Amino acid sequence: MSSTQGRLSPAWAPRESMVRVMTTLLLAGLLAAGCDDPTGPEQLQTLTLTPATSTVAPTATVPLTAVGTRAGTDVTNLIGATYEVTSGGGTVSTTGVFTAPATAGTSTIQVTCGGRTATATVIVEAGPLATITVSPNPTLQIGETQQFTAVGRDAFDNIVEITPVWTTTDPPGTIDAGTGLFTAGNTTGTYAASVTATSGTISGTADVTVIAGPLVTITVTPNPVTVETGEQQQFTAVGRDAGGNVVPITPVWSTTNPPGTIDAGTGLFTAGTTTGVYDSSVRATQGTIFGTATVTVTAPVVIPPPIPAAGYRMIARVAWTCTNGDISGDVATNQTAGEVPPGSVTQTLCPISGSTDIGSAAAKQAYQDFLVTYATLEATSCGTTLTGTLAGVILGPGVYCFDNDAALTGTLTLSGTSTDQWLFKIGHAGIPGALTGDSFDVVMAGNASACNVTWWVRQASTMTTSNFQGHILAGAGVSFTGNTYKGNAWSQEDVAVTGTVVTGCDAP
Repeated sequence: MSSTQGRLSPAWAPRESMVRVMTTLLLAGLLAAGCDDPTGPEQLQTLTLTPATSTVAPTATVPLTAVGTRAGTDVTNLIGATYEVTSGGGTVSTTGVFTAPATAGTSTIQVTCGGRTATATVIVEAGPLATITVSPNPTLQIGETQQFTAVGRDAFDNIVEITPVWTTTDPPGTIDAGTGLFTAGNTTGTYAASVTATSGTISGTADVTVIAGPLVTITVTPNPVTVETGEQQQFTAVGRDAGGNVVPITPVWSTTNPPGTIDAGTGLFTAGTTTGVYDSSVRATQGTIFGTATVTVTAPVVIPPPIPAAGYRMIARVAWTCTNGDISGDVATNQTAGEVPPGSVTQTLCPISGSTDIGSAAAKQAYQDFLVTYATLEATSCGTTLTGTLAGVILGPGVYCFDNDAALTGTLTLSGTSTDQWLFKIGHAGIPGALTGDSFDVVMAGNASACNVTWWVRQASTMTTSNFQGHILAGAGVSFTGNTYKGNAWSQEDVAVTGTVVTGCDAP
């Protein structure tokens, strides 16, 4: 037996090795299955895909595993299984790795093997909030409301649900912090990024433009106004909303007779011939809204002639002096050289084209004529009260008054015809009033003449580096320093000229 066994053992060794190989192959067949032949002896009884449901962020990956059963045994190594995305977005690899799309939604992935199919569902949810978009960017009238909305999105533009807090920057208006209902304020303008929706650390903005609201009031100017019979007056009208913002209007103008007539389109009013005070007699109308102005019609003011009979260029009560000047015309003093105080005319480098008259009968009569004219002008009623420097002002003919001193500078333009007259009264009886001009120029426009301009001064008149025009009748001294003067100057005290060229008002 031993001899026999010894001879058999080498023969069995190859067979034992073959048995081991067959056993291994059999076990492998139990753990793996081919997907090509659904009718073969190794066909699958069930097929599933795991995880069956999963939730991921955009562009995330999900490894999917296909598991089959055969004869009650799980088989995970399915050779030849195919994967595809049957709905939604995304991609799946040949090994079952699913890559989610950037867009939120639900995707279905299917695996097929041995005639059987299985599916898995992947839910793609939006990522963290990245941006907030606020809309609209409206144009609103004052007081108008606007509902704003805010949309949150992730980095892939997927909508993210938010409950923002609303704020606004004044003065565009106010906003409800919880609802986003905005109410425009009373100040017009364009306000960039003035409405804000905030969630956590993320915010979005919208622009708001506030425009004037509906017309509420019309203001007519000037109001009140005094015009002479036959005189013209240009009226203007300004429309405003409830917040006081200007609203463009094209009003229709009308007037109640007898104050006068008015151009319906331009608002140019012409006073009638009947004097009186007419309340709310000029009207500007737009739709159902109107504004009015009161007009007082007066008789024309007659300005007494200011030139004394003798027509002296300059008259001083006591002394007249000129240094480095140039005088065209006659000069005189009321006092003679022998009176107390003595009258005198002093010239230093100052040629005079006319005569110098110290206390002659003609000079005394001229001075008395001046005093009469001065008193007459003092009693003349004022038409318009002035204030300020008169710089850049244009005035038509009339009687203008300063209640107190007049400190003038800049350029005053007097516009009118060759017969129009201007009377300026500085101060009045019982109230001081001095006239000073510093770099003050008087310009005549149209056919206006300096001979028809009179400056009545309660106290002294002092012109420095000015180009002055018009007759001066002063209750105290008169002085000129530099530049030019066109007109006649009479003083109840002294007259002094320093470096000024003086010509008559009728001189070119």
